[in-house]
Amino acid sequence: MLKVGIAGFGGMGHNHLGCYEKVEGAELVALADVVEEKLRPGKSEVEINIGTGGGTVDPERHSLYSSANELIADPDIDMVDICLPSYLHAEYAVKALEAGKHVLSEKPMALTYEDCQKILRAVEESGLQYMTAQVVRFFPQYEYLKETVDSGRLGPLTQLSMWRACSKPDWSGAGWYQDHKLSGGGIIDLHVHDVDFLHHLLGRPRALSSSGCRGYTGGWDIVDTQFIYDEQKAVRVGVNFNMPKGFSFEGRFTAVFENGALMFSLLEGGGLREFTDEVRRVELPKKDGFAEEIAYFTRCIEKGEPPAKVMPESSAYSILLANKEAESLETGKMIEL
Repeated sequence: MLKVGIAGFGGMGHNHLGCYEKVEGAELVALADVVEEKLRPGKSEVEINIGTGGGTVDPERHSLYSSANELIADPDIDMVDICLPSYLHAEYAVKALEAGKHVLSEKPMALTYEDCQKILRAVEESGLQYMTAQVVRFFPQYEYLKETVDSGRLGPLTQLSMWRACSKPDWSGAGWYQDHKLSGGGIIDLHVHDVDFLHHLLGRPRALSSSGCRGYTGGWDIVDTQFIYDEQKAVRVGVNFNMPKGFSFEGRFTAVFENGALMFSLLEGGGLREFTDEVRRVELPKKDGFAEEIAYFTRCIEKGEPPAKVMPESSAYSILLANKEAESLETGKMIEL
């Protein structure tokens, strides 16, 4: 049984807490946070844009630590699940790998491509497993889109549009979410989901051109990017981190093929529609993407296999793309990749 500790017990840490109660082969044995109040016993009721965590903090089952360093030093822990603020992901991923722990880290992998390289070096030197929790790759709607592209059953893809947006997040401790130097702003924190899925779906683009504006984090919170591939197709990916409070959260895509189309929207209930000569509601498996990604990674550790579905180099490339988008926004130029 793989023994796991969660480092960082904010909204995403609470979400992961609930996931481990659904995952076979992994036992959550420790939690760490610098804010003692977050570790109080009982059922999680912390709510972020994906809902509440749903798990239960139990001091009889969970060792409770006041710092991530203490948790990493625990000799009984096999894997560290990093749910710390984004600007700490690279530092603590490296520390955990150097301490002999496998690492699952919440996205983003890091705020810069340079910091991603530090993680890649630590993975290589340690011989341990590392995965960034790019959860969109595990959502059934997006898995269906990838299967449709890969199989060619609707013909070649001719147009893809993805957009993700949320109201201003106000749940982060000490306000780190609201400072782009700590969170990365919308382009890193939220946009990275779709940028990551894009190259997972279509491979690496040849060039990109971005437009947008800075928002309340001081960073690039509103972005629209055209990604250019050698094959002829229209590809656009956008984000808005500054929507009004009543908006809540949206993730959507429209994929048009030579012989059909797919449309998905969280705001419209999360259903997936397929258009050919008629409209069909696609029946998808009822899966929790967050639990699926954790279960997948724990199986990789058990088998001694790298996480082929989300390799560390792939996650690093997602950050490189976001950094190149920022370069395009700052220079007003198309960036060749």
